Order: sequence, then C-alpha cells, then structure tokens
Amino acid sequence: MKKFFAAAAGVCLAVCLVSAAGCSEDLSPEGKDWRFAFAQGQAGQVLFCSEEYAAVYPDAERAEGICSAEDGGIAVAVADKEYSGTYRKADGDGKSALYVALFGEEEWNMVCGVTERTDGEEYTLILSSEEYAVTFYADVD
Repeated sequence: MKKFFAAAAGVCLAVCLVSAAGCSEDLSPEGKDWRFAFAQGQAGQVLFCSEEYAAVYPDAERAEGICSAEDGGIAVAVADKEYSGTYRKADGDGKSALYVALFGEEEWNMVCGVTERTDGEEYTLILSSEEYAVTFYADVD
C-alpha cells in the first residue's frame, strides 16, 4: 500500500511539473480576467464564495470579488474588504510562479498556476495572508 501511494505521489508531481514547465512563460497575474471563487479563513473554512461555488459551499456567505494586476500593481476586492498594492516575483528568476504582494504594510504570498480540470485548464491565482486565502480563476486562452 505504501508503494502505491509513493508511486501515485510521484506521478502527480511529474504531471504538475510538466504542466507548469509548459506554461511557465505566462504564469503572471497580469493580462487575465480573474473570477473570484472563494475566500477561506485561518482554519481553512470557506467564508465567502461566488455564486458559481454556492452548491459546493452552501454554508459560505455569497460574495462578489475582483482582482486585477498591471505593471506590478495589484487590486483585490472581496465582500467588504479592499486591498491595493504592489507585487514582485519571490525568486526573481523569471520562471517562478511565486510572488510577494504588499498591501500597505501587510505582506501576502501569491501563487499563479494552471489547474487542470476534466473540461480543460484554467489559470489559478491564490493570495494568502495570516488571516485569509483568496482564490481566483481565469480562462486559459
């Protein structure tokens, strides 16, 4: 059984790395039409979700959200919270999808990647702070 899980984990890692390697050129948050999906609290509970995810998270409060990034600036609004600031790549090598966003004095982690679904792929943007993790999706052109 341990061998099965080890093999499955290895296959999953390989698929993720191959997928990311093929798309790494466009793993920037800029130039995408981000759709709010959900926001989670510290314990992982979904606090807010879009109508699209209402059936998945029936106990979460419905909310709309936006995210836009341009020229190193980022703006996020979800429910009654709004943030605007700047972001930069965390590793500076030009191929990483990991970023640091600064909203005033508060530093957030940010990752931009590609999620493979049964009906295709979409970009995923997750911003996380000590209090929240907020997820957005965008179509892959």
